[in-house]
Amino acid sequence: MKKRIRSLAVLALIACVPVAGSDRPNILWIVAEDISPFFGCYGDPDADTPNIDAFAGRSHLFKNAFATAPICAPSRSCLGTGLYATSLGTQHLRSEVAIPDSISPLARIFSDNGYWTALRGKTDYNFDPDGLFDYWEDDTAPWKARPDEKPFFAFMNLGATHEGSGNISSRAAPDLARLPGERIHDPETVRLPPYFPDTDETRRIWARYHDLISVWDGDVQSVLDALERDGMAEDTIVFLMADHGLGLPRYKRWLYDTGLRVPLIVHIPEKFRAFSPSEKRSSVEDRLVSYVDLPATALTLAGIPIPKRFHGQALFAEDSTDVVEREFVFGARDRADDMYDLSRSVFDGRYLYIRHYLPHLPPMQEGIILSPTKKEFLMELHRVHDAGEDSAISKRLWEPRPFEELYDLKNDPMELENLAESRALLERKRRLSSVLRNWILETRDSGFLVEPEMHRRANEAGVTPFEMLQDESLYPLERILEYAEAASERGAYTIEGLNDSDPAARYWNLQGAIISGDRSPSLERALRQRLSDSNLIVRTTAAEALGRLGRTDLAVPAFRELLGEEEPNLALYVARSLAISLEDPGELEDAIRAARARYLAPPGSARPWKDFMYSAFTCWALEWALIKSGLNTYSDFAN
Repeated sequence: MKKRIRSLAVLALIACVPVAGSDRPNILWIVAEDISPFFGCYGDPDADTPNIDAFAGRSHLFKNAFATAPICAPSRSCLGTGLYATSLGTQHLRSEVAIPDSISPLARIFSDNGYWTALRGKTDYNFDPDGLFDYWEDDTAPWKARPDEKPFFAFMNLGATHEGSGNISSRAAPDLARLPGERIHDPETVRLPPYFPDTDETRRIWARYHDLISVWDGDVQSVLDALERDGMAEDTIVFLMADHGLGLPRYKRWLYDTGLRVPLIVHIPEKFRAFSPSEKRSSVEDRLVSYVDLPATALTLAGIPIPKRFHGQALFAEDSTDVVEREFVFGARDRADDMYDLSRSVFDGRYLYIRHYLPHLPPMQEGIILSPTKKEFLMELHRVHDAGEDSAISKRLWEPRPFEELYDLKNDPMELENLAESRALLERKRRLSSVLRNWILETRDSGFLVEPEMHRRANEAGVTPFEMLQDESLYPLERILEYAEAASERGAYTIEGLNDSDPAARYWNLQGAIISGDRSPSLERALRQRLSDSNLIVRTTAAEALGRLGRTDLAVPAFRELLGEEEPNLALYVARSLAISLEDPGELEDAIRAARARYLAPPGSARPWKDFMYSAFTCWALEWALIKSGLNTYSDFAN
């Protein structure tokens, strides 16, 4: 997956020791929420980003930088650890997963090597952040709080561009008030992508998102000005980046280029120029970069050895000429909020290959988070769809997916034509499919255990998910992967597979049965048997399969019993399976309301739920079931 080149680019491990005091650079990560490379320096025709463009002119701009996930928490998990979230089991939004003591998060590595560490804004690492940072405040000049002259590592989130502001006028208003009127984008002249319906409302929101990026441009300059005023600019290496793509459908939560391609600009001051490519102060870099490389890069620049377990490689290295360049970048999509999914991607610099393991689930799944309630862009997408006004392209948002997608980004940068069935590209597809499969196996991808099953196995073994995933006896990945491939590609299942000794094998055979659409009596008999399965995840999936077949007489009693389960991971899975498989869950109203009540916070709390994690998402799934039944409306659950 790598190739040797003659260039000053990447180093996997450097054998140097930290040096003292001011000879060590400060490392500042300035991270936007939910934006694509919509800056002038990236060639975006609608961009108004003069400060970032000027910064890029004296820095290294990476044209092909990619997040490892198209949503915040798993992307930040990778940034915070140097490991793919799928290897840690931290790829689901939002969760809290134990990681072993043998894996030190990036902030702790900096701290252990004499750095003062600071965080501004959210963590969202999907693991416990307590104690990782010396300073955690809403501060855009955190270095002033240092008790001594230690160098600092700061992870600074600037959130004006989050999807909440991008999609909700009232949330955007305070930030937009900071933008002069002459800089407000004209909705009639912005260049709307062809995969969105071209309406006045979509243009208004698209223009507003560009306005928010202009606001972020000013916020970045405020931080850079503070560095300059405090005499820190020449001692600080600055990274400008975003956690993933734009906070709109087909960007955030999607494995397309639009969801994974991100801006990345790195400024290295004069005194550290030895780490710059060819010792230049600025450059435009075409090489592929994955976010899993950024922790290794930050440590290298600080003179700290890269842990052997890191999956990434440094982008810069001092006095290196024989180095390794990345051939591929990988992406992963799993549960987002209450909506389960499982897709993986690989990009080789031209061709993007995506593999869907639950292809029957459309991109716009039914449910609260993608409902036409608060987010204005979603309201408009639903309005257009309900009116039957979708274009052939925008209609795909609502349809089941092929199990494979392949796009030639050189000739089709908008990813409009799926070439997975092209005979001319058969060998290319096979090659990328093989590369992706090898990556899944090499990194011990946890996604082929549905989330509650991953936790069950780890808990029963008394280890963290990461440790469980490394143990072939606990996680026979290749065998499970074969079942997942057969299920997703052909809707394959066997009666023997439904009775396999491994619950994950039984689960994937059930998914194969769901995908197949088979309604045979023999399958129904096998599903009925699985309703008494000893594994509750398998039992739930069997109830979902029967619900999809219309056998509510069998599914409803099973769900009624399962709704009593209180383990958070399992309760969420039960709630979501129920919500998407029963056309009218009204028979379960009492059980649904009782289950929902368990996850609500006491009256007067800041949020309706006990936590903005499993409690919130379980409530959303249960609320969707009540809305489908006509027992409640969207407004009943507005918060």
